[in-house]
Amino acid sequence: MASEAVLKYLVDTNRPYSCADVTVNLRGAFPKSAIQKALDALSEAGKIKCKLYGKQKVYAAIQLDTVTEESDKTDYDALFKTLTQELADKTNALKTVEINLKNLTSTPTTDSAKTNIDEIKNRTEATEKKLEILKTSTEVVSVEEKKIIMTEHEKLLKEYR
Repeated sequence: MASEAVLKYLVDTNRPYSCADVTVNLRGAFPKSAIQKALDALSEAGKIKCKLYGKQKVYAAIQLDTVTEESDKTDYDALFKTLTQELADKTNALKTVEINLKNLTSTPTTDSAKTNIDEIKNRTEATEKKLEILKTSTEVVSVEEKKIIMTEHEKLLKEYR
C-alpha cells in the first residue's frame, strides 16, 4: 500500500526526492520507516531510480515515454525552417499587395478623372479664345513704346544679374 502511494507520488511530481521529502510531502500518511522500505523495494524492482549523494539517497521515477533528443531536435529544426520560409513567402506577398494597393489608391477614380478632364477642357477652351482674340486684335505697339519696354527690360535684367 505504501509502495503504491510512493510510486504514484514520484510519477505524478516527476522530480527527485529523498526519503524525508517523500514522508513530509505525503503528509504523514505512512511512517518514515515504511516509506524507506517502499522506496528501497521499488528501486530494487526497477520502477524508480536511486542515486547516492554522499550519505543521502535520492529517488526519482523512471521516465519511459521520453523521445530521443536527436530526432526531436531535427523535427523542430525542419519545422522551424518550413515556418521561416512560409513567413518569408507571406511577407513578400504582403509587400506586393501593399505596393499594388498603394498604386491603386494613388490613381484617381473614374469620377475624379472625368472632372479633371472637364476642367482641363474648359481651361483649354478659355486659352484658345484668348489666343483667338489676340490674333484678331488690331492693336499694335508703336516702335517707341517697344524701345521703352526693351530698355526697361534690359535695365531690370542687369539688376537681376
